[in-house]
Amino acid sequence: MSSLKESEVRTQNIDINSEPEEKSKWKILWQKHKSKLWDTLDKSPEERRVMFKVDWWILTYACLGYFLKTLDQTNFSNAYASGMKEDYGFKKNEYNLASATMFNIGYIIGQVPSQMVLTRVRYSIWLPTMELLWGIVCMCIAATPKSQHGIHVIYALRFLIGLFESTSYAGLIGLLGSWYTPLELGKRAGIFQISSSVSNMFSGYLQAALHKGMDGRLGLRSYQWLFIFDGIITIPIALYGYLSIPDSPANTKAWWLKPDQKELMRNKIAAAKRAPPKKLTWNSLKALFSSWPAYLFPACFICHVSAIRLYSYMNLWLKYKKFSVTKINTLPTAGYGIQIFCTIIMAWTSDAIHKRYPLIITFTTISAIGALILTIWPSSTSAMFAGWYLLFCETGCGILFMSWINETLAFSAEQRLVCIGLTQTLAFTFQAWLPLIIYNTGNAPFFGSGYPVAMSLFLAEGFGSLIIAYIIKKENTGFTWFFSRKYNDLKLVNKEQIKDDHIIEQNHMDIEQRV
Repeated sequence: MSSLKESEVRTQNIDINSEPEEKSKWKILWQKHKSKLWDTLDKSPEERRVMFKVDWWILTYACLGYFLKTLDQTNFSNAYASGMKEDYGFKKNEYNLASATMFNIGYIIGQVPSQMVLTRVRYSIWLPTMELLWGIVCMCIAATPKSQHGIHVIYALRFLIGLFESTSYAGLIGLLGSWYTPLELGKRAGIFQISSSVSNMFSGYLQAALHKGMDGRLGLRSYQWLFIFDGIITIPIALYGYLSIPDSPANTKAWWLKPDQKELMRNKIAAAKRAPPKKLTWNSLKALFSSWPAYLFPACFICHVSAIRLYSYMNLWLKYKKFSVTKINTLPTAGYGIQIFCTIIMAWTSDAIHKRYPLIITFTTISAIGALILTIWPSSTSAMFAGWYLLFCETGCGILFMSWINETLAFSAEQRLVCIGLTQTLAFTFQAWLPLIIYNTGNAPFFGSGYPVAMSLFLAEGFGSLIIAYIIKKENTGFTWFFSRKYNDLKLVNKEQIKDDHIIEQNHMDIEQRV
């Protein structure tokens, strides 16, 4: 009897003692992995305060700016499906010429020059000024005459919108790359990308609401109110940019950062081996164009941009299936919800595992399956919806490539900016003419070869990311590809020098890890 009581007492003691142990295990687990949830959670209180400021001021403007840029682009598609086609008398490929080709020509012309301007002009001046201009031009579309002449005027306005908007995406990516380390950049870039998806969702619901409540007000159609509303909300965001953008850590004049906080950010970015901006020189341009990033990243991004263009035609399929105007504008928003979910997975996971390519391969494969379904063209409407929605999953891969460029060219701010601009330019050069061939809206939604071509582009993009990962892995072992990318100059170096430099860098990394 006494032995039984002793056993019960021991069991109770074990249970009592196990509770603190369980709590301790969870605490240790939280301390170990909390930075994967959000990277400032394991930082000092002072650094957390500084990063909160940087996140707030940069991300609010970047996300709002990208939100409006995407809204400008999607509103034309929604307007076309909400009565603009019939009012203006669009025929054959005139919609593609207005929505894609003319816009992309302006976008292409402006990309690289804008990035070059940013090596000499502050972000806080250049980006908001261009945003102000595109907001004004966007409102002008509402005033165009509903005729063939009006279509020609729209061509010119879409060109100007593309020209002014060309500064936004690449410029904001460069801004993010200047302030965040590789362990932080993916998540911030993911949030930045999500603002585009939210904008796409918002545009659909906005057009549906305007069609219901504003169509015919003051003699204007609902799609005209969409252009006006878009321009009106762009102007205050542009003014906000003059106050919020901090330029780069090396030359920031941000009023919301104290001198010691500016110094903390400079030291942090320097420790991440992120070079401060310098004036663009011919030598740095030669160095960039003598290295593989100037070719492989654009090639992958061309596949990305050309393939995801397909999901923007979902509303034309819905129109062919005779859905109501409200459903034509709102059903694609579910795809943007999927897009947001997938982007969060990509951004957080790629930062946590310190690799971009596994996520790119995974999601390009998923969207390739969606394109395969549309290639088969099943009789089931549910299967067709699944095919369209799967196309949305891959969109976040674009921001992973841009983060990857920032990390790969960390040693040179000038090469980073130009490579981002070049990548965007070449991708949109293809988008200016390729959709006219593979996604001919005169045949919509029966694009024929367009669906298998999109599937091939998704798969090529994933394979390209694998090649980039292999090259970077080889470089990290000391291998050089004739020219060393670690110099911001055109210097021919021998392999022994590269090997010695790699050993020195590895020793520094080992010391930092031990500390």
